[in-house]
Amino acid sequence: MNRAKSSLLALDPEIEALHGVRESSKELGDLVLYVHSRVRPSAANQSGNFGVFSLRQSSPNVGRWTNQFFCLTSHFGCGHVEIAFFENDGEVTFYGIRNIASANAHRLGFSGLSARFRLAKSGEDALVLRFISKFLEEKGFVAKHATAHDCVNFAVDNRLLPREGDVKVKTSLYQKYERLCVVVNDN
Repeated sequence: MNRAKSSLLALDPEIEALHGVRESSKELGDLVLYVHSRVRPSAANQSGNFGVFSLRQSSPNVGRWTNQFFCLTSHFGCGHVEIAFFENDGEVTFYGIRNIASANAHRLGFSGLSARFRLAKSGEDALVLRFISKFLEEKGFVAKHATAHDCVNFAVDNRLLPREGDVKVKTSLYQKYERLCVVVNDN
């Protein structure tokens, strides 16, 4: 469903041209980047186009079918880590990041498998955002991170939060994105 919607939307052609690019990182290993356009979040009033970068490990530390299954659980069916962004006039602004494969393995009770889907033992989100920022800047884009407030507004669908824990979840996400905003914007 997400891929079908994505095919009806457009991004900057230079960003779309990055779809399928292979890139290597000392900290994260060999990765393949996929680019998908996405529907504008209802809370967003920014101009520009919205999308998701999906990063997939080239040589994951899991079996082929297991890897394929957990990549299929991502929003676009092809990535381990997804980074939500919006772009406008050569500027890419990140507003969400999650290792979907690891999170879904953990949610299903496979904690060992979840750890094997991680791209780094610690600080994965910051390392991934530094990596993708540097990669985009080398391609001529300006990369930055949205404010923590915008990240929570754009990335969180209140309908999916448990009523009794929504404040706790939002507070936790706000703190996460406040830290990540510094990592990207101070680079």
